[in-house]
Amino acid sequence: MRITVYLPLVVSALLGPAISPLGRRLPPANATRLLVAAGMACAVSSVAALALLAGTYVGQVPLVAALGDWSARLVHSLDPVPPLIGQLALLALGGVGVSTVKTLVHNGLALIRSARTCRQTRSGPGGLVVVDDPHPRACALPGGRFGVHGRILVTTGMLRALSAEDRRVLLAHERAHLRHCHHLYRAAAAVAAAMNPLLAALPRAVEYATERWSDEQAAEDVGDRRVAARAITRAALAATRYARNAAAPVMKFSDNDVPARVRNLLTAPPRHHPLLGAILVVTAVACLTAVNEACADTETIFKRALYPPAVALGAHSSPAAHSLGTPISARRRVPPAHRG
Repeated sequence: MRITVYLPLVVSALLGPAISPLGRRLPPANATRLLVAAGMACAVSSVAALALLAGTYVGQVPLVAALGDWSARLVHSLDPVPPLIGQLALLALGGVGVSTVKTLVHNGLALIRSARTCRQTRSGPGGLVVVDDPHPRACALPGGRFGVHGRILVTTGMLRALSAEDRRVLLAHERAHLRHCHHLYRAAAAVAAAMNPLLAALPRAVEYATERWSDEQAAEDVGDRRVAARAITRAALAATRYARNAAAPVMKFSDNDVPARVRNLLTAPPRHHPLLGAILVVTAVACLTAVNEACADTETIFKRALYPPAVALGAHSSPAAHSLGTPISARRRVPPAHRG
């Protein structure tokens, strides 16, 4: 197997530390889409690479080779992957499999609960639901197809902490979460990180990018970036003060990168960086291309190691059948002059 089978793992190791810087420099909408696309491509390619490495190792087990009608000895000679690498790939594949299933179940149940809550909740105009609770909170609950037709839950404590103009920003921010299906991007980022632990920074980066995306959308809807920045600041401070007075775990003002989000709103809108976007696109294409080449190499190895049909059917009763007892790739053609 060629060295290309390791490329998705190498690219993931390089991309992991760069996820957060790339997410902060790109415009939030582009950052969300490109990070999730590149992360999923790296994650799927990495799992496929582990499966190929583990598969060639398992294929050398005599029992497996007998079931597959190929020569375990020839697979071993054609495959330069050390046994230790194959064993580690097998263990890693099992670990990421369990992690991925747990993440899928967790996110799936969360979406189901959210949709059920939306169905059971009567909302006002724009899907707004006001909850009588002194704790200043606001969130978007996905519901309906793809979660677009969801609910916006706001507590009375949050409404009292904000002015009428600030409330417009808050509602525009939460509507942007639903309209652009940010919950699906976040779920995809969590699954990608479960499939490839080298991408552990991806969920946090996508969460920040989607928050920035909604901030920008809210600022555009109200027509004033400073008003949007002020509303985010007041909401964060209100939640912090309530947590402190209620002797609850204090949410610091720096949580959820509020200062960075406010600074971005107080400056000019984010600029496009085509080169950074191209890096993420090339990353995804390189991983997918590499694993495609590795799949072709693995297929060639097992095809060359296959026994002829007569041997696979157990036809060993004649000398001619015994002459077919070696794999196809190991048989030599006898010149016509020496036949007989």
